[in-house]
Amino acid sequence: MGGLIFIINNRRNPKIRKKDKENNLDFNRYFIMKKIVLYILLMLGSSPFLKGENGPMSQNEQQDRIFSFFSDIESRHEEKLWLHLDKPYYAAGDTIRFRAYLSDAMTLCPDTLSNFIYVDLFDRRNKLISSKKIKRDSVGFANNLYISDTLSAGEYTLQAYTGWMLNFDPSCFFQKNILIGRTASDIRTDITYTDKDMMVIRFSDKSGSPLFGNEASYELFDRNGKQLSSGQQPTSPSGALFVTLPTDSTLNGAYAETRLKLGNGTLYKRTFFPEPRTASFDIQFLPEGGNLVPGTPQIVAFKAVQSNGYPAEVRGAILNSAGDTVARFSSEHDGMGIFLLTPQSAETYRAVTFCDTLSVSTPLPSIHENACALTVTQSENNLRYRVLGTIPEGSVLVAHTRGLCHFVHSVPPNNPEGLIKTDSLPEGILHLLLADSSGIPKTERLVYLSRPQEQWQVTQDKPSYGKREKVRIDITVGKGGQPLEGTFSVSVTDANTVKTDSLSDNIRTNLLLTSDLKGYIHNPGYYFLDDSPARRHYLDLVMMTHGWRRFKTDDLFHPEPFTPKHYIERGQYISGYVSTAGGKVAKQASVTAFAFNKDNVVGSTVTDSMGRFLIEGLDFQDSTVFFISSKNKRGGRIPCEVKADKLYSGLKFKPLHPFFTEDSLRSRSDDLQRYLASFPKPNNDGLGEYELEEVTVTAKDPNRPAVAIYKKIIDDTARIAKFGSMSLEHYIKFLPGVVNNGDWISLRSPSGFSYPAQIRIDNEIIYGMAQLYRFFAKEVDYFKLEVPSIMNPPLTPRAIFWDNYPCRLHIFLREDVNGIRNFVVYRTNGYAKHTEFYHPVYDTPERLANKTPDRRTTLYWEPYLRIGDDGKGTIEFYTNDKDKSRLEVVIEGIATDGSVCRTLQRLE
Repeated sequence: MGGLIFIINNRRNPKIRKKDKENNLDFNRYFIMKKIVLYILLMLGSSPFLKGENGPMSQNEQQDRIFSFFSDIESRHEEKLWLHLDKPYYAAGDTIRFRAYLSDAMTLCPDTLSNFIYVDLFDRRNKLISSKKIKRDSVGFANNLYISDTLSAGEYTLQAYTGWMLNFDPSCFFQKNILIGRTASDIRTDITYTDKDMMVIRFSDKSGSPLFGNEASYELFDRNGKQLSSGQQPTSPSGALFVTLPTDSTLNGAYAETRLKLGNGTLYKRTFFPEPRTASFDIQFLPEGGNLVPGTPQIVAFKAVQSNGYPAEVRGAILNSAGDTVARFSSEHDGMGIFLLTPQSAETYRAVTFCDTLSVSTPLPSIHENACALTVTQSENNLRYRVLGTIPEGSVLVAHTRGLCHFVHSVPPNNPEGLIKTDSLPEGILHLLLADSSGIPKTERLVYLSRPQEQWQVTQDKPSYGKREKVRIDITVGKGGQPLEGTFSVSVTDANTVKTDSLSDNIRTNLLLTSDLKGYIHNPGYYFLDDSPARRHYLDLVMMTHGWRRFKTDDLFHPEPFTPKHYIERGQYISGYVSTAGGKVAKQASVTAFAFNKDNVVGSTVTDSMGRFLIEGLDFQDSTVFFISSKNKRGGRIPCEVKADKLYSGLKFKPLHPFFTEDSLRSRSDDLQRYLASFPKPNNDGLGEYELEEVTVTAKDPNRPAVAIYKKIIDDTARIAKFGSMSLEHYIKFLPGVVNNGDWISLRSPSGFSYPAQIRIDNEIIYGMAQLYRFFAKEVDYFKLEVPSIMNPPLTPRAIFWDNYPCRLHIFLREDVNGIRNFVVYRTNGYAKHTEFYHPVYDTPERLANKTPDRRTTLYWEPYLRIGDDGKGTIEFYTNDKDKSRLEVVIEGIATDGSVCRTLQRLE
């Protein structure tokens, strides 16, 4: 008979936690010292002098070593990140609104150390489309990401992470695939494949009529962007464009960029991703506990996936070495299932699996005579375990949830069974490991511990609503008869045009399930729809077919070495080093950084004995360019080289989830098209594109700046070259072709018109004339003026800071005699400005009669909805121009007690 296991929680020390939060340096010192102490303790604990050369390690020593292992995991302060989006899909010209929930990976509490997150949008070619850095405000993280109205329709991936998360496996980043459509065109496309290595793309109008005789072209690229082929042809009578495909191996990750010229002169562009012509699937067999044990009936789980990553429904049989059938199986849910097998010693087994017309033969794992396997049976508030096979002497059973160690329990060979009381354990994945006396796990099992979900009441003040009518929704949330308190995010969308997939990943499934498991989990929301026996069984199939991924548990006595390469970003900083012209370390050199922006951010420091510098306490927004210069400790310029570290450079994007197949895209097409029909056409207001002839002229006098204006050389700069000590702020006002406007300058074009100038230093845009006073004329190598003869006036005063603004004054700074510079121009990303969602208010007859169409699909978005200690909250907003409004309400968040909460409700 097995004994009852009592739970011992390895809680955090709140005093240490509070101290951690003071600043980056305190945390880094604490982290390093704790690592050193843990390392010394582990080394001493492994010493034969301490544990005795003639005796095994005691149970208390084992427990101490294992608790030290999890204490080391705790000290790493790993983070989890989830983004709640206001909608499931978007249109070009739309805005993605989000609330980010950054939590401790172990406790799921929001008491994390990072104060900045990064949000990136990638296309299917792994190309970065847009990026934002978000700063924590007084409540959390909330902002938006604008989608350019020129973005092509297709599937994109939203990724989010912190700087500290870069020290861990990128598979732990937040990722979500989203569809983005276009409203500018009514073109429909359909893809089929022929037996002759051909992809057929058919174009039709919104009524389904083929677009015949239109000029079409394509370019086919491999996954690395290398062109494989190209072609141009008129569309066939069926509206088809024919693309010849390469072999399947080359086709993996390939994409085709197509262009279709319409009758009105519009060019329709779209990128397609061919699917492999040869269908295939893969299947894995995973015995419960990880090992096949001879002579004992044992459950074997399996999971089958298609080549595109989606589940494959299969059936098959298990054959022994003689070819006899010993078991049969078929998938029960999303390619997963189980069967019972009694392995025999010295026997081998293989599975013959069928998926439609395909078949594959797969060997089962080998049988080991001295192996053991951990099996479990779950009931309400109880978990009974049994260890099959041979249990090593001195074995212990270890249990943790997300790294929070609950107990270390001795399991002697003559007592292989036990009962675990789970009523006091948190919800999530319970990871059970049976480790031998040296701390090496011999068998393990994952079990999901469910808890009753919170109860929501979302009630509207009226049974129905008309156009532009005020809506009041009262929200009540509680759990176990007690109210829940917290700050939640809420999105209310038009249910006629927006349909949320209740089976997709959400805050509950991500933080409690998918973020801790290896591999892709299809439709994770399915497992949380209810607590039926069937759903619990299917969730257990997920536990048996996916491994733990958050951290390695190969050796519970020796944690995997962890040396962080990236700091925790409590604040913004710039780091780098300074060296002399001879390459030696520049000690005690003063370093100053100031920003080319309207805020004139300035910071300074002194290099250390290694020539390194760290400028902290900076606060800047958006993409910012810093001029970083150095002086010796006496305050004079020295021939040196300044280099700044690139923050998170070379981050490679790797998709974690499979993209939609053509079939799944068709199933979502109606929802997306319904949404796009209500979305306003994009407004293409903005600067036009100009092609300028750029000519750089080298001055005859190497000691004076040169000026180039549209192929014309200006040689009269010698008269002001003697003012080498004059600041650039005043110097440029005397340049030929420059018009002084007081606070700014304009450039005179060859046609006689003057246009406000954009000023760049070494190709970096500056945002204020005052930023030029730090530079002197003698530090300039040459000037270059780009002035179009005729251009449209800027649409807004901010237009002169746009990248494509055509009227520019370039200033290029001089290198010293040794070919190096005493400064560096450094571009980095500041945080994005705080944004608020616009809610129209129709509270007066004049506002109600406003003729501006109200086509909002997101009727209400509040990233910080406060639910009080009574568990209640209220939201108010106005409907759009629909006659009858149907509302879809999604609320997500983490309550103050750590409960992960979510509800999806549709109100008529």
